Amino acid sequence: MEQFQTYYLIANEGHTEYVIFSYLTKVKFKNLFDKSKIKFSDKIEIAEDDIQISKGKLNGISSLKSFEIKNKLIKDKYSGQKIFFILDEDLYHSNEIGKVIKKQGDIIQFIKYNSEYLLLKFSGKTPKAPKDFKNMQEFRDYCKEEFKNEFNKEASQLKTIDLDNIFNKIDEIDIKKEFTELFSTLSV
Repeated sequence: MEQFQTYYLIANEGHTEYVIFSYLTKVKFKNLFDKSKIKFSDKIEIAEDDIQISKGKLNGISSLKSFEIKNKLIKDKYSGQKIFFILDEDLYHSNEIGKVIKKQGDIIQFIKYNSEYLLLKFSGKTPKAPKDFKNMQEFRDYCKEEFKNEFNKEASQLKTIDLDNIFNKIDEIDIKKEFTELFSTLSV
């Protein structure tokens, strides 16, 4: 008997979040997601004025206003579709953005604090926390630089082998704890 499928359009903050999401759902936990009734699609495509969203990549969120503009375009074009957002948690307006997403009935998976920080932490490093910096921009810049120093590439350039080396150092239970919202979709 074929089970009913639940579809989510994915909206990633950028390419790095897309790479992490793809790795988790199509490589590391492929069997779990293949067996589930949850199906994700990266088919969000919007080309309007200076806003380009391709393969579900939002190409960055700089503020609540920039999120609201992109979100409105997505909601208008894909009316009635459930959206699964993956965003870094170190955005200036993360709390407000999260509230908007939940209010509209969609799902938000924040990456604490940002993708580079999480990947450094998972690889056994102990990066500094946001409280050690004057502002979040300094923290983001620090994480990007630390990541580049550690891996000799930007996070958006990671390949499956790189992600295997990072994610195989951490227990699967801990990965699932960091991506609670993603894995909670499996129980829907």
